[in-house]
Amino acid sequence: MITPYDLLIPSGEPAVLDVEVERRWLTFVDPPVADVEVEVEGVGRARTGPDGIASFPLGSLPVGTHHFKVKTSRKPPEAVVRVVERDAPILVVDIDKTIADVTPQGFIFRKVQNVRPMVGSREALDELSKSMQILFLTARDHIFTRKTKLWLRAAEFPEAPVYLRKGTRFWSASPQAHKIERLKEVRSRFPNIRWGVGDKPGDAIAYMAHGIRPILVAKDRPLGITSDVPVLPDWHAILELIKKG
Repeated sequence: MITPYDLLIPSGEPAVLDVEVERRWLTFVDPPVADVEVEVEGVGRARTGPDGIASFPLGSLPVGTHHFKVKTSRKPPEAVVRVVERDAPILVVDIDKTIADVTPQGFIFRKVQNVRPMVGSREALDELSKSMQILFLTARDHIFTRKTKLWLRAAEFPEAPVYLRKGTRFWSASPQAHKIERLKEVRSRFPNIRWGVGDKPGDAIAYMAHGIRPILVAKDRPLGITSDVPVLPDWHAILELIKKG
């Protein structure tokens, strides 16, 4: 199993693409494969380390969206590397029960075509993507990278980097801990992260841990969430709030 990891990177900063290689025995049983050669089209070759990851320096890429395919005998997995200005406004968005009307567990067993978008989410993000850079952040395991991207494409969401778990599994780190760690990387690169949208208290905690204003999608205010955190019932209300600034 080969997983290239998406990147959101500021203009002028050298990008490094990580590609993970694992031997898949069963679902969630996939030990890393060390010392194998990986080739990324148009970039070159590298060997995996003990953790199963091969790293490819890409240099400083021009502003825009770049696609990098890993050469395989099957359909090549692809990473999205998005380069924007360092001060670009960023919107971080969760997936399950935020833009996808499915639980994390439900997504594992459902076919892509049987997962519906949350009402209004696609239209809202399509509009917001014209003025903000979107980053999808989910606690889904990295083995669902391809399926997640297939769903986003099928549901016609704006193309954007997708950050799934990297270096953690559901038994080694909670969704909240995973998101705090992944956001650390993003926050260090981008000072202008405007909002983070999710559906669980842990999402709000993860965003606030990095000084990011949270919005929760929920009918009622979750226990423990203070009144200063916007809790909104749908994407129409979220769109209106974000547009107000």
